[in-house]
Amino acid sequence: MSMTVQSFYDAFASRYHLIYDDWDTSIARQAAAIDSLLHVFFPDPLELLDVATGIGTQALGLAALGYQIIGSDISPQAVRRARMEATQRGLTIPMYVADFQRLPVHPAVTPVILCGDNSLPHLSSPEAIAETFREWHRCLRPGGGCLISMRDYGEPPIAGTIEMRPYGERTWHGHRYFLQQTWTWQGPRYEVALDMTPLEDGAPTLPPLRASYLAISLADVQSLLRGAGFHGVQRIDGRLFQPVLIGFKSLVPWS
Repeated sequence: MSMTVQSFYDAFASRYHLIYDDWDTSIARQAAAIDSLLHVFFPDPLELLDVATGIGTQALGLAALGYQIIGSDISPQAVRRARMEATQRGLTIPMYVADFQRLPVHPAVTPVILCGDNSLPHLSSPEAIAETFREWHRCLRPGGGCLISMRDYGEPPIAGTIEMRPYGERTWHGHRYFLQQTWTWQGPRYEVALDMTPLEDGAPTLPPLRASYLAISLADVQSLLRGAGFHGVQRIDGRLFQPVLIGFKSLVPWS
């Protein structure tokens, strides 16, 4: 049975970096890619609100490039680790715990909202995504916009299909593990089981972590963005390891 999104990321926060071959390299690479996109689409994009900051994979790199980042995440443990990682790197990044469906900020407070790492499909339905986009639209300044990275889902396979997605060997607290995702499809949703299997005697056994995702198409997400009032919605490929969607809030309130 799936955990709540908060409990999944609370449990995963201390080892989230293991999904990357080299987390620090990925931090720098993603920041460079996002920075290049921001400079194409937004004038002087020095401020942004990272609404799914997690342990800081995007926020840390962007802050190191000089961006003024505010980070938020539904997981208190992820935020706690992100704050620690920022402190260790000499970075100042205000961070708070919040559900990105209901952000505790004033209207028109930020020029850019960033939602990375396939966070959006944790939501329960297209209706929940549409409501979230309306909330982001409220938070954006006129002329601002959102930048979303997420998986490019195809047609879901038949219910009951199981897919194995290995990351490979990882070292955790001095012990070797094999890290792997197992996807179990349930119609348009799938459950992810994240397993760390010990590869040596004496390595502690870690319980699997389970989360649920909605396999919504990028075309449907673009349509939901437009329905929430965003214009200039477009898909960009080849810049990050996942496709990117961008949409803008009009400069005039009646558009």
